[in-house]
Amino acid sequence: MVGVNRGPRSDDPTSGRPVGVRRTLEQDTTTRSDEPSSLGGPWVSGVLGAIQAIAFSLAVVVVPAIAMAVAANAQLSASTSGWTAAVPVASRLWLLGHGVPLVTGIATVTLVPLGITAAAVFAVFVSARRTIVPTRSAFWSAAATYTVGTLLVAVSTGSTSGLQLTSAVLGGLAVALVGLCWGLLTGPEPGPLADRASALAARLPQVVRDGARGAATAAAVVALLAGLLTLLWVLIGWSTVGDVLSDLRLDAASSISLGIAQLALLPNLAVFAGTWLAGPGFAVGSGTHFGPDLVTSAPLPAIPLLGALPAPSAGGGVGVWAPVLVGVAGVVGGWVASRRTEHMVWWHTVVVAALVGTGAGAAAGTMVALASGVAGPGRLADVGASPIYLGACVAAQVGAGALLVLLVTRAEVHAALAAAWRSVRSRGSQGADGERTAAGEGSADKAGPDKAGPGAAGPGKPGPDKPGPDKPGPDKPGPDKAPAGSSAAAETTGGASVPSRADAPSTETVSEPGTGKTTATGSGPKTSGASPTGAPRTSAVGAASSLGATSSGSASAASAATPSDDAQRASDDV
Repeated sequence: MVGVNRGPRSDDPTSGRPVGVRRTLEQDTTTRSDEPSSLGGPWVSGVLGAIQAIAFSLAVVVVPAIAMAVAANAQLSASTSGWTAAVPVASRLWLLGHGVPLVTGIATVTLVPLGITAAAVFAVFVSARRTIVPTRSAFWSAAATYTVGTLLVAVSTGSTSGLQLTSAVLGGLAVALVGLCWGLLTGPEPGPLADRASALAARLPQVVRDGARGAATAAAVVALLAGLLTLLWVLIGWSTVGDVLSDLRLDAASSISLGIAQLALLPNLAVFAGTWLAGPGFAVGSGTHFGPDLVTSAPLPAIPLLGALPAPSAGGGVGVWAPVLVGVAGVVGGWVASRRTEHMVWWHTVVVAALVGTGAGAAAGTMVALASGVAGPGRLADVGASPIYLGACVAAQVGAGALLVLLVTRAEVHAALAAAWRSVRSRGSQGADGERTAAGEGSADKAGPDKAGPGAAGPGKPGPDKPGPDKPGPDKPGPDKAPAGSSAAAETTGGASVPSRADAPSTETVSEPGTGKTTATGSGPKTSGASPTGAPRTSAVGAASSLGATSSGSASAASAATPSDDAQRASDDV
């Protein structure tokens, strides 16, 4: 609405300026909030604002259609229809912008021209800023009025099927809610409705608020990147667009009409550019694929805007790294969310990153669902991309970027990384010391038993100057050799030492004739003799002989221990 200010107010700091007429495009929100009773209540402003938004958005579509119809009738000598026939067609296109399918004789078009949708949202936004009082009653009355108006337009144009009527209600409500929230909650002077919305948002957990803020930022960055890519495509394919226009041979009025129609589809091309950035790509007709890795084209309709699509030679190369830009959008969203996460527990940052990715993926999937669908008969029945797959890809890429920046900015992560680096460095130094020690031991083992000198003896191998365990040395007696200077060697029986025969006292047996008695005499050591009672003596050497010893010393000792026949006869003679 246009207001006229006939003079400065007394409390205006600019009251010293000359009196003049000042036109304003936006009324004072405080004045509208303080004086709602002049129109019958705040809800009335909502009704009027919704009607104004419907009229404005319809005019954006209907007026160009009427102009095209008039220009076409002026060029035809015998017109079969008047300009009034363009109004229902334009109204159906307006409904298509709200998601209502357009039923034709050859196909049912479900692809939503997002340019018309954007015009309708902007009309609601402007009406909310200029006319609607920022109260709850005005908000809901405006949303209800806009929804009912969309339904009435659908009924008036013959879109009366169940699917069309349901789509009209849902589409009108969605457009109204988006435009009203944008206009009433983000104004320069928020009213009580914005205050209530802020209080409701304050009740949400800090994690959810940070995640929503980061998701909105990441989605905005992805939309900006998609818009820049669309502009780049148009500049690169401008020659192709000009060739298509020249082949159509349109007059001035038809060229303007075609240009306006293409503006309605330009946001769809931007959404398709977003799918190209994320990696899955999109299709414009059955059998086609436009992606960063591969471009498969086919004959397309003679629409100049389609000349801006990537050429088959654009597939592969540097374009395969395009999804990295979506990850960069996640980094930006994570950085915006990280400004309020310094007092959170570290694992809360993982939740925030997941919310950032989920929100951005949901927004991207919704836009792809609106921009995709049936655009015409035949091959044009498949246009766009899969919203679920595209949303999952965007969520993963944005979430990964947000998680990276959220973890990098955490002090706990810095401490953990520093500790891990110190641990790695200490392990590396210990490993180097162990290698040096092993190398030293290896060099010392090079002079081992296989390479020992003539004077060295390895383990288990006696040298020339070192007696072994089984080889007696010059100063070490063997097991059967008595040491030098001793009269007799000690003999052992079962491990116990016994005196040798040289040191043991000898005993002689004397038989007395006639009596039959035998007397044992003798006390001194004797070199030979018989054992008492004529029994053979048993020595250590004899025991060794019984165990199988075959040494010469043992054999001589065994033979010495047995009494000879001469000694026995001498004893008998005595």
